[in-house]
Amino acid sequence: MKLEEIISNYGVPDPKIVGHLPKGGMQLDFVGHADVTKALCEIDPAWSMEPVAFDNHGLPAFRVENGMAHMAAWMTIHGVRRLGIGSVMHNKPDLFKELQSDAIRNCAMRFGIYLSLWTKSEWEDVSHASSAPASKPAPKPALAPVKSVSAEPTDPLVSMDNIKRFVEACKTAGLNHEHVAKSAKLVLADLKESQMPALREAFAKAKELAAQFNDTEPEVMDDFNPQFNTTQEAVAAVINMFSAEEVVAESKANHPANGIPQIKEPGAPATTKQIGMFRALASSKGIGQKAEQLSMASDSTGRVIESLEALTKSEISELITILKA
Repeated sequence: MKLEEIISNYGVPDPKIVGHLPKGGMQLDFVGHADVTKALCEIDPAWSMEPVAFDNHGLPAFRVENGMAHMAAWMTIHGVRRLGIGSVMHNKPDLFKELQSDAIRNCAMRFGIYLSLWTKSEWEDVSHASSAPASKPAPKPALAPVKSVSAEPTDPLVSMDNIKRFVEACKTAGLNHEHVAKSAKLVLADLKESQMPALREAFAKAKELAAQFNDTEPEVMDDFNPQFNTTQEAVAAVINMFSAEEVVAESKANHPANGIPQIKEPGAPATTKQIGMFRALASSKGIGQKAEQLSMASDSTGRVIESLEALTKSEISELITILKA
């Protein structure tokens, strides 16, 4: 398989291998490093990846910034070498394995493998690249002007890659792509480059209407002070509590100026304040139900979490970091 054929054959993953992780009020899709490795072996059985540098112990070198560990690596496919970065929380129990797994996914993306997972959630925000090749300049006239005849259409059809991105973006937003196109009086099978702005406008309006429709009266929370009538009131009270001077002081003590969080007793049970902060941040991101919060915690820790009190300080600190991102 040639390099230029990778994106057309492996740009969009089989839905059966796509996993889901709640993050920041939305659903994050991903493909595990094992399935990415399988794709790499199919593309080039001789592919390789190596860290950019090694430490004094012969292990891959990495650096920690703002609580995240980063490792740079080179990946080679069919003799072409490209740089990628693996990034995970610095306090992961299997740090080197986690860094390698993330680096495999990131490096493979540089070659176009499962690229749709990295772009679909931003489809409506990225600048649209034209599917048509750049037209060649007309030849200079000799003794008399020469009329140039272009064999390329002046308004070409939109590429299938961009159509797939639009469909995936609608799916992520919970919209029917055919209904969105119909609202703009467009036909996807015959979509022209000049019609892309109208399609994007229809997509943005559909998302806005869907958000208004889902903005129903919040459910009254049963595990907070009964004086609060709605989730918003409870969240506001919790956020106000965590802005207190003593909490800010404790936060500064645990996160010194060097940017490396120092979690005291990371294996100890999560504190009441940490659990309260996690609930407040999760609710502010649209993850207000207990079931949703427990599902997020289970996905993050890799084990079944039936109660937030079962989390450790280190685990809930990572969840809080994700919600603040």
